[in-house]
Amino acid sequence: MDTADSTVKETAPTGSGGNRAPLYTSKMIFALILPLIGEQFLNILVGMADTVMVSGVGEQAVSAVSLVDSLNILLITLFAALATGGAVITSQYIGKGDREAAGESAKQLTWFSVIFSSCIAALAIIFNAPLLRLIFGKVEPAVMANERTYFYITAASFPFLALYNADAALFRSVNKTRITLIISFLVNLMNIGGNALLIYGFKMGVAGAAFSTLAARAMGAVVSYVLLLHAKEQ
Repeated sequence: MDTADSTVKETAPTGSGGNRAPLYTSKMIFALILPLIGEQFLNILVGMADTVMVSGVGEQAVSAVSLVDSLNILLITLFAALATGGAVITSQYIGKGDREAAGESAKQLTWFSVIFSSCIAALAIIFNAPLLRLIFGKVEPAVMANERTYFYITAASFPFLALYNADAALFRSVNKTRITLIISFLVNLMNIGGNALLIYGFKMGVAGAAFSTLAARAMGAVVSYVLLLHAKEQ
């Protein structure tokens, strides 16, 4: 993995007054932060697109997807926080120039993210109905049925979502935020296209939206992981 992006200077130049100039200019900071903001928005947009595109199925479908998506957003935030915390350790090793330790910490982060999220996914699948009743209380039977379907399928995407977040955090640790922004954009394109095909083409309703989300997140995780492995070899 590259230890720094081409826009980052390893040493700060010394000004005429003897003070060190900042490593990052305002332009560099904005170039780093803006793709990050866009990426996080696109991650949340996946669920929002599902809610909008199931509107043609019925009110129960919209209610179910929007309720479950509020829970999924919480888990997205949890996985992102976990990944960011782990990437801090990797960044420290990168700053020290210890590539071996940085690679090992990156490996540990990805494995832990996948294992932890798989446990969350298993709990969500096994205790599907009790969890939904506990969190959202009593709802209409039709809404609950759609909730269970959407939550059951999207829960299977949690390991892919966590792996993507881990990869994205590692890319951010070396200032490669544009890569994850592009991947998030592709994930949304695939999700929207999949929704159109499965919801309206195959008339799968809520299940179609959920399967499209699962496939899109799986694609994002695979692409980000392959790119990360390629970066580590350089």
